[in-house]
Amino acid sequence: MIELEKEIEYTLYQLMELEVEEEIVQMSQIFAKLLTSVQAAQLIDYKLDVLIDPSQCLPETKILLESLMEVKSRFNRRRKLLTHRDILKVWLRKNATFKSEFLPRMF
Repeated sequence: MIELEKEIEYTLYQLMELEVEEEIVQMSQIFAKLLTSVQAAQLIDYKLDVLIDPSQCLPETKILLESLMEVKSRFNRRRKLLTHRDILKVWLRKNATFKSEFLPRMF
């Protein structure tokens, strides 16, 4: 779990930089690889359903899983197709570093 937490944290910082540069396609590719790792750790299934209680996870993993659950519940109510971009928006905005350091640079 510690290796996955490090991978999530590293990916998060990569995605923050790419968000500032508006590299949407590259963000989606990197995020897809991360989701594959999270699925391999059996934290989510192929439908992106969370399989464990996020409160049992390390901080960045917990935020990612909670973000995924939040986005899925929103989109299920609206019957809208869920995209990586939708998940990324919520995940990045839940991260304190993104809000304090990266978001201000975007404007």
